[in-house]
Amino acid sequence: MPVSPRMREKLKRALNARRVALVGASREQLSVGIGPLYNLLSRSFQGEVLPVNPNYNEIFGLKCYPTLESINPPPDLAVLLLNRDRALEMAERAGKIGIPAVTIVAGGFREIRSGGKAFDERLLELATHYEMGVIGPNTLGFSSFHKGLHSIFWHLDALPGPVAVLSQSGGVGLTICQGLIDLHCGISHFIGLGNCTVLDFADYLEVLADDPNAGTFLLFIEGVEHGRSLYEALKKTALRKPVVAYKAGKNEGVSRATATHTGNLAGEYRLYRSMFKQAGAFEAQSVFDAAVAAKALSMLKTPRGHRICALTFTAGPCIVAMDKLLDAGWEFPDLSPEAKLKIGSILGEKTAVDIQNPVDLTGPGFIPQIYKSVLETVLQEDFDAYFLVWSFNPLLRDATIEIEYLAKKHPEKILVFVFIAHQIEAAPYLAALHSKGICTYLNPEDGATALNALLFRHNFLKREGLR
Repeated sequence: MPVSPRMREKLKRALNARRVALVGASREQLSVGIGPLYNLLSRSFQGEVLPVNPNYNEIFGLKCYPTLESINPPPDLAVLLLNRDRALEMAERAGKIGIPAVTIVAGGFREIRSGGKAFDERLLELATHYEMGVIGPNTLGFSSFHKGLHSIFWHLDALPGPVAVLSQSGGVGLTICQGLIDLHCGISHFIGLGNCTVLDFADYLEVLADDPNAGTFLLFIEGVEHGRSLYEALKKTALRKPVVAYKAGKNEGVSRATATHTGNLAGEYRLYRSMFKQAGAFEAQSVFDAAVAAKALSMLKTPRGHRICALTFTAGPCIVAMDKLLDAGWEFPDLSPEAKLKIGSILGEKTAVDIQNPVDLTGPGFIPQIYKSVLETVLQEDFDAYFLVWSFNPLLRDATIEIEYLAKKHPEKILVFVFIAHQIEAAPYLAALHSKGICTYLNPEDGATALNALLFRHNFLKREGLR
């Protein structure tokens, strides 16, 4: 539906809410009503949490209100932790007293064939009449992590960061967020769009485009009714900030399952694929690829071109990565004769190496000082990005100190570092490298995906005359 500017302003107020009513709040562990209450109280939320439930006088030391109407003044947001019928009734009452927006957790709307459509239409009527934002229905809710506004009813232990995750599926959205957490990449917002009865991707993109905390957008899309408005919103956003999209329902047989999940048809995949490319949204091919790409786009600047240099002491990972990098349009120009001579002198006469790009240092390369010296040499060359590989060995000191030093010395250079190690072994290194602004992954395919997302953005901005 066309959303009025006033409704979008109300959505913006809700996403930055200072007073949040939790209708159906409960202290029962197995109740949906305990989730947002626990999340808001255990985070850094500095606003007011207002439980609403006539069965309690207080919950966890907070005054519990018998009705929404008894809260004065009305809150910025009401999270409705109720079944479908009661949620619809409460949404109408919220509209009457001027609450800007509600989150409806309950399902049972248009994704249900028997009677669901009528409830959906009634909800749309209410939202239109009161110009009230409705997040959902059929959603986990949303979180604004920089504000501690963690109002979803499920567990998501993420640090504030630059990536805004907009997902029609709560489960997939959580999986994407866990991928970002594993990559030590923080999250600005998590928004479960659910059925998109009132508010769609275009509305959230419009509202969050000016939010300084949202630096990169990551969308999980099952299907939308208004493809043109999605395209326009993606294009408008991508001209300002990077966008990653992951589309489910590539196979026509998935459409029926999608319809019973959020009530949206998956649509013909090739149209979405063309839309993403034209709009400037990098299309990921898996849930984790989406997180990988979003991390790179949020950490690294856009390259000036497509010339890349790879450095390793074990050739295989570079060969694996090259398949993806070359397909995406990266080129591996040769090193200058001067650089080859210098690298040869660093390695010494005893090391038989054919020096080319990718630069495979073989055995001597696992000595941190040699790796650093060669890296410093290739950083003097005219490349647009660098793909660096190191293989972890507990018996040897790694070269992360040297890479940190050179990254700081050459802040204009785009470095993607592949640290081949088990997640548990690598965890402390990943955290340290991320804190130093070094974009790091654990396997060559992820490193290539990250670089391909950067090149895609370069090509898009160049096409639009912004490079």
